[in-house]
Order: sequence, then structure tokens, then C-alpha cells
Amino acid sequence: MGRILTEADLRAFILKDSVSEFTVPPDVFVTPAAREFLSARGVRLTVLDSGKTCFDEIRQDRLVVPKDGYTDAKTGQIYAEKPEDMTHLRGNLLVKKTHPVIAFRGRIDSLEADIIAAQVTASRLGNAGLTDGLQEMLLFVREILGAEVRDESLRDMTLLGLTFPELRRVSHDVKAELGLKTHPVPDYRMGELPALVNVLRTRVREAELAAAAALPERTDIITALNRLSSAVHIIFCRLLKGN
Repeated sequence: MGRILTEADLRAFILKDSVSEFTVPPDVFVTPAAREFLSARGVRLTVLDSGKTCFDEIRQDRLVVPKDGYTDAKTGQIYAEKPEDMTHLRGNLLVKKTHPVIAFRGRIDSLEADIIAAQVTASRLGNAGLTDGLQEMLLFVREILGAEVRDESLRDMTLLGLTFPELRRVSHDVKAELGLKTHPVPDYRMGELPALVNVLRTRVREAELAAAAALPERTDIITALNRLSSAVHIIFCRLLKGN
């Protein structure tokens, strides 16, 4: 892990009101709190491949984290051993286990577990179509988590053979698109599989809310989870139609 830029660094720097851009070299990791600090002030974060950057003006003697050490992502403090109340944010960067990003990852973990549990039931009941659809959802969720952990943008994806705009259109008009007479309201009489899929819908919403709270700048992840919710609703409606 190379150099890092923390919220504490930025506060010490004292950004001028006239500053609209903050530049960093490509080897600098900008912590989520630092990104939020800049975003809240309308300051654009830009990576420069060459030349002097704003980061260099803050401190020119930034330490490289030792291979056998850990760095507090918020304060920059270095630990020889990982404190029990902290966990990995990325690489050797640590945050408190109560950090919003860790809470988001926990929601994703729970969502994956619920998808797999629903798959087990769908497979047991002989619904191969639903089992396969849930596997597609599971891989989609893992793509989201991987992009967040690696701090990479999500690639263009589809679900159920539909693009994001198509998922939104179909889920918003299930009567016309899927042939339902009314917008379905979950009920126990719909059966075991629709009930399980409805649980997944709520888990996706919880993950989306956690993403919005922890990663407001990651509109790609928030949008992907919103479209995942659309896909779950479509699966729910297809089950009711016997598809």
C-alpha cells in the first residue's frame, strides 16, 4: 500500500473557497472520508500522472505502509498489529468495524446467503429456471462487491437478459409487460418460492440503502442495486404467472 490521503490531511490543509479541484498522484489512495469531504465542498478529485499536485503541498514525507504493518484509513496512524476492533477496508488500510462501508459489505454478505438459501429451495422443488436466475443474481452481487473492494467502476451488465433501462421499464409496468391483471401484493397464499423471492427483494433494498449511506459517490453501485431490485420484482411476478 502506498501513500494515503485522509480527511484529517484535508482539514489540516484548509481548502480555500476558490479551490474547485484537488489533484493527487496515481499512487495515492484517497480514503472514503476524504472523498466525502471534498464532495461536500464541491471540489473535484483528479488524478495527475505527472507534475506537482495538491497532495504534494500537504505533506511531502508521506510514509509507505510496511508490508507487515497496517494503516488507519481515517487518521493515517500505523499499527504493527491489527487492533481487534478494526478490519480491512482495502489492502493494509484499516477502519473500525462499525464503519459504514463494512456495514454495507455485511448487507451484501447477508444478501448472498439469502440468495443461496432460496436457490436450495428452488432446486429442491424442481424449479430449474428460478435456480438459474438466482445464480445470475448471485454473480451480479459478487460483481458489485468486487468493484467496491477494488475501488473500480462496475462494468456494463445485464440481468435476466435485460439491460438496466429495460429492467426498470418492465418492473414499473408488470401489468402490460408481464400480463398481470393487477400490481401484486405479497401474500402467504402465493406459495413458498414467491415468499422467498419477496424476502430477497427486501434484502436488496437494505443493501441499496447501506450503499447510499456508505458510498454516496458510487452511483454505479447504487444504480446496480436498484436494478437488481427491479430484477427480483420481475422474478416474483413471473413466478405468479407460472413462468
